[in-house]
Amino acid sequence: MILTEGGVFIDKVYFLHGFMGTGQTHFAKQLSAFKDMNVEAVDLPGHGYSTEKADKEYFKHALQWVISYIKERGEGYIIGLSLGASLAVHTALRSPESVKGIVLTGYSPEIPEEMTGAMEQQYHYFRNIEDRDDELVRHFKDLHGDKWKDTLEKVLYSMTYIYPSLSADEIRSIAVPALVLNGSEELHEAEAAANMKRQNTHIEVGLIPNAGHTANIDQPDIYNRLVREFIGRVHRERTNI
Repeated sequence: MILTEGGVFIDKVYFLHGFMGTGQTHFAKQLSAFKDMNVEAVDLPGHGYSTEKADKEYFKHALQWVISYIKERGEGYIIGLSLGASLAVHTALRSPESVKGIVLTGYSPEIPEEMTGAMEQQYHYFRNIEDRDDELVRHFKDLHGDKWKDTLEKVLYSMTYIYPSLSADEIRSIAVPALVLNGSEELHEAEAAANMKRQNTHIEVGLIPNAGHTANIDQPDIYNRLVREFIGRVHRERTNI
C-alpha cells in the first residue's frame, strides 16, 4: 500500500504524453484510476494547452523545459509514453535529483536499423496528413489549435531523424528506479525492454500481453496495477518502511 497523507499520495507523479497527444488524452485511464495520487498531466511544448511553443530542435528544447518544469514544482515520479518516455529517461539522466522513479512505455532506446524505412514512411505520411486524413486533422486542431501543424512537423522531424538514442553506457548509468513497461505486440519494443535489462540489471521490465505501443491505453487495468505496485515499492524503499 502507498503511504498517504489525508488520503492522498503526497509525492508528485508527472505524466508525459506521446506524439501529438496531451496529458489528458494519452493518460485518461490513469488519471481516473490514480485520483488518490498527487498527479499532474503535463502538456509538452506545442501540445494541448501548453503556452510553450515547439522549437526547431524539438527534443533538446523540450527536455530542458521538462527539467525546469519539474524543478519548479518539486521532485517526483515521471510516467512517460513514447516521446514522453524518451523525455522521462533523459530527465532522469540529466537531473536525477529531481526524479524519484520513472516508468517508460512504448519506449526503445534506439531505432533498429530495419525500422528506419518504416519511420521515414511515417514521416512522409504525417507531413502530408492534410491530404490523407481529414478526421485526424480535425482531431489535432481540436487538441492543439492553430499550432498543430508546426508542432507536428518539428516533433516528427526530431523523432525521425534526430532520435534521442541512449548508448549502452547511458543505460548502465541510469541510477533512479526505473520500470520499462512495453506492450508485447511490438517486437522491437519487447527486445528493447530485454536489452535495457541486459545492460542494467537494476531496471525492472515487463511486457503487457495483448498490448502494442500504447500499452497504458490498450490494457489499462494491468498497466495501472503494475505502475501502482512499482511506485509503492519505491516509496517504501525510500522511506525505509
